[in-house]
Amino acid sequence: MKIEKMDHVGIVVKDLQAVKHFFTTLGLELIGEQDVNGQWIKQIYGAEADEATIAMMKVPHGETVIELINFRGEIDSPEIFTHFPKYVGASHFAFSIQNIEQVVANLKSTTAHIIGDIIQYEDIYKLCYIKGPEGIFVELAEKL
Repeated sequence: MKIEKMDHVGIVVKDLQAVKHFFTTLGLELIGEQDVNGQWIKQIYGAEADEATIAMMKVPHGETVIELINFRGEIDSPEIFTHFPKYVGASHFAFSIQNIEQVVANLKSTTAHIIGDIIQYEDIYKLCYIKGPEGIFVELAEKL
């Protein structure tokens, strides 16, 4: 047995439209969206929800997909998002991009904001972290 590839990463979200707008602005493509319902939601997710919307967003030029899950019903949701690269647990996605300054400027049409500054790491990368909607953290890396 061996792992063939990473298929996707799933994120549970409250505001599906805001999160889709954030990832679309970053350059991901919405490849499918579907409303689902039934007992299987509880069976697979352990959620006390009867309905959900699932949106799949694909990174261009690759196979990586992000699954956005919006449950309708009673779902636990912390009001304060503490995950960031300095905390234990899932922290961020990293995207290799071109023209980091333009990407950051484009994100001003979303609820996202830059954490710190765009920095240059040696002669290798320009880097920055973005806090997106619902506490989703993204690292942007432009290879020099």
